[in-house]
Amino acid sequence: MTKITFATDWKAQAEHGGFYQALAKGFYKSRGLDVTIRPGGPQTDNPRLMAAGALDIAMASNSFQPINLIAAGADVKVVMAAFQKDPQVMMVHPHVVASGLADLKERPVFLADSAIATVWPWLKARFGYADKDIRKYTYSLAPWLANPETVQEGYVSSEPFTAEQAGVAPKVFLLSDAGYPGYSAMVMVRGDYIASNKPVVAAFIAASIEGWRDYLWGDPTPANNLILRDNPEMTPALIANGIAVMRRNQMVGDPDSIGQMSHARWQQFYDEMSGLGILEKGLDVKRAYTLEFVDPENVN
Repeated sequence: MTKITFATDWKAQAEHGGFYQALAKGFYKSRGLDVTIRPGGPQTDNPRLMAAGALDIAMASNSFQPINLIAAGADVKVVMAAFQKDPQVMMVHPHVVASGLADLKERPVFLADSAIATVWPWLKARFGYADKDIRKYTYSLAPWLANPETVQEGYVSSEPFTAEQAGVAPKVFLLSDAGYPGYSAMVMVRGDYIASNKPVVAAFIAASIEGWRDYLWGDPTPANNLILRDNPEMTPALIANGIAVMRRNQMVGDPDSIGQMSHARWQQFYDEMSGLGILEKGLDVKRAYTLEFVDPENVN
């Protein structure tokens, strides 16, 4: 059995469900892998740990992370993308007249620091948002709930559910549905590890894809039990909401295209973000990923 520690980007949650399902159902074990999932948290910095060689395999939250790593000289590659859509959203109170992201400009927006450095420049360029409207999001919805004219940034499976629990059914706008091109919930691996362990990487990806397929289109109970064990703050209701949201929004695509990536999609992301000055220009974006372990006939 080959031992692997897979570091996720946050505390255990439904958005990691496919990996937990592969662990719980023995999909990793059947391929000769002894996998430990190490949950992340508020202080998690997988890119820095990958660059330092402290991690061999970890989750990348967004497409910026691997590209910034290669810009810094790190040899790291994304080998699969669990989420075909980035889960970030903007939401407003139900009375707000809006049919898309363009209708939300000129309103105060509660933003996390990570969003200010990534999706915000895209929102400014695409829809005319302005820096003067930024309000710091401290992971409490209280300020947004108290001011019904504001906008709240968050994840499609998290903040909208919390708002509903507080009595507000928000209007929710998924950035990916408005053209935001990034992948999410990706698996990134150090280049030297890939070179020395290609069969291991291939087995991990195959088992993870099987896990995601079984989690979303089968019985998710085995993974959910592990998620609840690893994250005492998690609840069955929040997990159920996460699964429903992932299915409804086709976050992982369809059962036959789980994990897939394409050259065109990566290039589009890089061209847009480097054009906005968010990413360094002149990089070969193909250094940030490889399609070697996914089926090129199913890329999207």
